[in-house]
Amino acid sequence: MLRTFTNDFAELFYPSLCVVCGRRLTASTPHICLSCLCDLPQARYHERAENPMMKLYAGFPNLREAAAFLIFEKDGVARKIVHDFKYHHNKSLAEFMGRIALQAPDAAKLFRDVDFLIPVPLHPKKERQRGYNQSYHIARGIAAARRLPVRNDMLYRKIYTPTQTSKSHYDRYLNTEDVFAVKNARTCEGKHTLLVDDVITSGATSVACLCTLSAIPNMRVSIFSIAIVPQ
Repeated sequence: MLRTFTNDFAELFYPSLCVVCGRRLTASTPHICLSCLCDLPQARYHERAENPMMKLYAGFPNLREAAAFLIFEKDGVARKIVHDFKYHHNKSLAEFMGRIALQAPDAAKLFRDVDFLIPVPLHPKKERQRGYNQSYHIARGIAAARRLPVRNDMLYRKIYTPTQTSKSHYDRYLNTEDVFAVKNARTCEGKHTLLVDDVITSGATSVACLCTLSAIPNMRVSIFSIAIVPQ
């Protein structure tokens, strides 16, 4: 009772606002208002006859599916959402986006037969600086909706790399070369994992993760990102 009163009082003076348009939210629409939810710029790449994302990972026979939920453009809706959970410590928004991504058309096909989820890891130094790994919380949102385990103990970043924001595509690949490693690999042999990322720009980071995971015998990998820069 006291908690409800406190929450209602706080909402009166500090109302929850949509991270996209700034409108006041209702109790039934957390983080993003219904109007903005209906207008999210969905990528739908995996519905095309030739998925543009698959071209980023050509040459990996163990890759099963690749998809992104939203199109990421400068000053666009997806950018506002991603920047809010990535740089403003909005863990609950990251998990919310993971959950609603499962409502996208053909999501059941994308996530079929997945045994567990692996978030793209941050180096411990960067995770301490940022406070948390946004990809882990996206994975938690997906996992909660699908009742799947999140394996945060297997893929890790062994080399600290500076931010890639201002780097060219080629430099991004060089910056992520041989930076990941695996542990507990034997428990993943013959499994199908979903690699979860926040934004795919050049694909360099997810390619580096895929290279590392490909060393695990008979492991199948699918890739999912909340957003992708248009390919």
